[in-house]
Amino acid sequence: MSFSVRTTFGFCLGLILLTFVVLWRITGNGFVNYDDVQYIIGNRHVTAGLTAENATWAFTSTYASNWHPLTWLSHMADVEMFGLNPYKHHLTSLLLHTANTCLLFLLLTGLTRMKWRSVMVAALFAIHPLHVESVAWVAERKDLLAAFFGLLTLLAYTRYVQLSRMALYFTALGCFMLGLLSKPMLVSLPFLLLLLDYWPLCRCHCKVMAIGDSQRQNRRNKPLLRLALEKLPFFVLSGLSCVITIYAQRSGDSIASLADKPLPYRLANAMFAYVRYIGKTCWPHDLAAFYPLPKSFPLWQSVGSGVVLLVILLLALAMRRRYPYFIVGWLWFIGSLVPVIGLVQVGLQSMADRYTYLPLIGIFIIVVWGVSDLAEEWFGRTAIPASAATAIIMTCCVISWQQVCYWHSSRSLASRMTATNDSFMAHYLLGSAALDEGKTAEAVAENTLSLAANPGFAEAYFNLGIALGSQGRLDEALRHFHAGLRLKPGLAAGHYNLAIALEMQGKTDEAISHFREALHIDPEDADSHNNLGSALTRQDKFDEATRHFTEALRLNPDFADARKNLEMLALQKIAKPYYK
Repeated sequence: MSFSVRTTFGFCLGLILLTFVVLWRITGNGFVNYDDVQYIIGNRHVTAGLTAENATWAFTSTYASNWHPLTWLSHMADVEMFGLNPYKHHLTSLLLHTANTCLLFLLLTGLTRMKWRSVMVAALFAIHPLHVESVAWVAERKDLLAAFFGLLTLLAYTRYVQLSRMALYFTALGCFMLGLLSKPMLVSLPFLLLLLDYWPLCRCHCKVMAIGDSQRQNRRNKPLLRLALEKLPFFVLSGLSCVITIYAQRSGDSIASLADKPLPYRLANAMFAYVRYIGKTCWPHDLAAFYPLPKSFPLWQSVGSGVVLLVILLLALAMRRRYPYFIVGWLWFIGSLVPVIGLVQVGLQSMADRYTYLPLIGIFIIVVWGVSDLAEEWFGRTAIPASAATAIIMTCCVISWQQVCYWHSSRSLASRMTATNDSFMAHYLLGSAALDEGKTAEAVAENTLSLAANPGFAEAYFNLGIALGSQGRLDEALRHFHAGLRLKPGLAAGHYNLAIALEMQGKTDEAISHFREALHIDPEDADSHNNLGSALTRQDKFDEATRHFTEALRLNPDFADARKNLEMLALQKIAKPYYK
């Protein structure tokens, strides 16, 4: 083993140890009620493991307003191997994040031949507090998978440029496709390939300061148009992914209309979010799983954010020849966040820590390369950046170590959200945790606070209705279910819960109507089939009831109540003529 290979192996081993020491505690966390139920433990296709039917569903479904079949297959594989043991699911996420850290180090080393700088960027990527969310949240497996294939794409593309082998080009294209199948946020990656052509690959007609052995190779420059045409297959895949993603999100009614969120509002949020991301990167405090959209943005805030972003861009452009990594890192950061910055508003959040998983690499490159170059120019040595690096890494380790604890359970996550921004989502999640624990009084109080903060949040109406129904306050529960359905008439769970409350009041006809509507929206809900079968049995509609009990068992072969109901129905059908 050569000295260079031994050094690379040693750095990778060090990064693996660092990542595991800081983030190992996530393996002791459980699932949380923030998407983990919808994505994993409450998703029958995932809990059934890897089957042909479930694999087909993964590629054809827009469930949860998303189309990311490879992510679904990843969760199914975990269940197939480990069941619903959260330890193993978290371990898979940790291993993926560790692999991504090593891939990033290998990528930067291959591009620049600067191992110490590359390992510092990879270390920041591994343990920065903003990245904890993507690793500690099982439902965010898509971040890790997309980054894994995205980094493999960049590695294969780099080797293609260095060796001029078309097999490597098609390998990069294949990895890119797998990344898009994991999470469509990678649609901006073709632009990133063009950035790497500028620096550090230096393939375009431009004058930049040569840094690293890879840039001293005798390589013929190419015009920008030719480089762009070279990426055409990547752009085609990105376009297809955008079309599919918009369709999936529209089918789930997840995209806000321009009437609800006008373009000036979206631009203001985008500019302010960029600045907040930079701020939280430099000083990662008050991190939360949800940052609510403000009702409005003060003019000074919008203008100030725009000025900050413009000044940084102008500085990067002015220094592009001497410090080309500045403009590349800045555009890496800005461009990678475009799909999730809110210009197309999906969801109720203004920003999210998980969105920074790949974009922050650009900021890390600027900081590490910039501090190292300035220290060498001003002081002629690297002691200062080495000292600064140690302090930064230790600080990130401490904050990330604590951040992992907040993801331990649904209650700890929601409590942390309440402490940081006291948002409607925080109270809603606390109410959900209270419901799971059977604490209906707390659930009523928390969901009431959620609605006070956001009267248009349908899910809180449904949760409040469930809590009130559990206390026997059925009239109040019905009012809240109806209010929630006025806001979200297409939510199957809303119709299901309303039907349950109506049945408890003896209004079987109305209950059947809402069970049918729930099944019209979600035909694969075994609970709705079972409860509709029970309601139909009470109306002596035995044949139809049989069909629904049978379907419930097909969807969930372990559904004991449906099996019991089907057996009792068979006996009742035989006995019925004697009672007449």
